[in-house]
Amino acid sequence: MDPPVTRYVQRDGHALAYQVSGDGDPTVVWFFEIGLHPDLMWTDPHLQYLFERAGVRHRNVIVMRRGVGLSDPTDHIPTLDEQSSDVLAVMDAEGIAEAVLLGLGSTAGPVVMVAARHPERVRGLVLDQPYIEGLVRCDDTTPPGWEGADLAGFVAGLRAAYGAWGSGRTLQVWDTPVDSPLNRRLMGLLERSTATPAVACAHLEWALRVNCWDALGSVQCPTRVLHPGGSLRPLEVARRIADAVPEGSMRVLRTSAPGASLGEAWLPVLEEVEDLIGGADLPVDVDRFLGCVLFTDIVGSTELLARLGDHDYRDLRSAHEWAVRDAVDRAGGRLVNVVGDGTFSVFDSATDAVRCARTVTDGVADLGLAVRAGVHSGPLERSGSDLTGMAVHAGARIGALADAGEILVSNAVRDLTVGSGLTFTPRGTHTLKGVPGRWPLFALSGTERTLIPRRRPSLSTLDRAVLTAARRTPQVLRAAVRLAYARQSGSGS
Repeated sequence: MDPPVTRYVQRDGHALAYQVSGDGDPTVVWFFEIGLHPDLMWTDPHLQYLFERAGVRHRNVIVMRRGVGLSDPTDHIPTLDEQSSDVLAVMDAEGIAEAVLLGLGSTAGPVVMVAARHPERVRGLVLDQPYIEGLVRCDDTTPPGWEGADLAGFVAGLRAAYGAWGSGRTLQVWDTPVDSPLNRRLMGLLERSTATPAVACAHLEWALRVNCWDALGSVQCPTRVLHPGGSLRPLEVARRIADAVPEGSMRVLRTSAPGASLGEAWLPVLEEVEDLIGGADLPVDVDRFLGCVLFTDIVGSTELLARLGDHDYRDLRSAHEWAVRDAVDRAGGRLVNVVGDGTFSVFDSATDAVRCARTVTDGVADLGLAVRAGVHSGPLERSGSDLTGMAVHAGARIGALADAGEILVSNAVRDLTVGSGLTFTPRGTHTLKGVPGRWPLFALSGTERTLIPRRRPSLSTLDRAVLTAARRTPQVLRAAVRLAYARQSGSGS
């Protein structure tokens, strides 16, 4: 079997690449980490075996991250929200109503968000060494599972490996027994073919800050958290992630043999996917999902009513309500209801909710109004056209604490908007009436995104020749790689 034809779906003016192989049921969507190139991976004989085995048993969709590899370059690292919506866009393009999703490393966060927000679309999750706990944080808190571990050393090792992008050193942090000279050369080619060093390092800094831990409790489907025996991440991290998912379980994969091929190292992952498919039929409550709520409220409405009178104030409030509806629609949200001088809206994306709040608070100046806003992300329950749940009450209380023109957000929202260009200023820790716990809140202070160079990787003549051969005559490269592995095994290295 040769590599399938690459397909594309347009996302915000950029082509997002994906490949489809096999035609069984169900569908497994593999969201590839940066550094994995589908065309080149088909030239590894052991990986080819895995692809063919998977294609016999179920349909496989391989999704490339926006901005890398076969996808169009972008001028920024896509956010958690953008990547989760990209997965759904590929599923929609292929008419996939439901799938098992696999996330590797930093792609685990986006598939977790898809499962939490759209439980009816996800039959099961497989998370291989998931980076979702926020390894680098603005405060002094320690990520779950890292208590007592050398977090600083691990992060430094990641940065060193990505700083040598194109050399294959990332194998050292993913699966140390596989870090052989041959595999390093193959991984180096994969790295060079998918991203420039600048993009790779920018991606890493984004990945180090991704924190969607609070979304784990909203995942309803069976979930496998995989921990390879050669991983440098603490085992306790995988255990804590699995424990945070209601139907989660952890699997410690067998340690790869020294010098094993990339495909041999991936075989236990495929086995876990196949095993999960056999038992991933739990009922899903489609009325329970993870969402982001936005509350807005006119400041000083009583005084304004007294000054304008009932008729003029009613017209002013109607104009404001229309403006909010328009802003919410344009941002991809839904206006749930309007109560008195306030509005309540819901979004999939925390970034969209915050940017919509900015549009609303900035847009009322022409009406002579001042508006406060609060944004929070958490579990929601559908009740007809309305929404209920503690997250609704928390969002309303957060909005009530904001000053005129201010947008206050919860810690969950701040974590989910990493890489979006949104910046926040701490506003202290508060008690929200009727809501358990103490809540750190943050005020929106900026909306400008940091851009990266938008260009494709610069490949050597040899790299380009190998990539061309991978697309035209993959069987020739497979024979060469098979011979190289045989020689490596014979030499004992």
